[in-house]
Amino acid sequence: MSDAGAEREPRLSGAEAEQAAADLLRRSGHRILGRNVDTLAGELDLVTMDGDTLCFVEVKARFDPRFGGAAAAVDRRKRRRLVRAAEAYLSDPERTPLRLGPCRFDVVAATWQPELGEWRFTHYRDAFTVDDTGRRSWL
Repeated sequence: MSDAGAEREPRLSGAEAEQAAADLLRRSGHRILGRNVDTLAGELDLVTMDGDTLCFVEVKARFDPRFGGAAAAVDRRKRRRLVRAAEAYLSDPERTPLRLGPCRFDVVAATWQPELGEWRFTHYRDAFTVDDTGRRSWL
């Protein structure tokens, strides 16, 4: 049985969402340092510089804004993983200069807007702090 006539939500792959988020951030003045950066503690979607601030950016895409949508998907457990990955990223001796400046955690949320037939991107600057994760960090 086919539901070819049924209205379907378009698919936005993780890579497409991350590319769109990188484009959004670049237009707002960020310099992209890395995409899909693997560390011993996990992956960082985007690492950017916003002026002199190092930003670790999590990108989330969701079709349904109920229950908080994409931004709510960055829960305490996910935030802890991101902090560990940021610590691992900064533990590389080549990145020592980056440890000397400020850093922050941002979230870019992509939410499908069915009434408009398009994605809406929202950039949450300084979306959480290390203290929000319930653990101590050297960041």
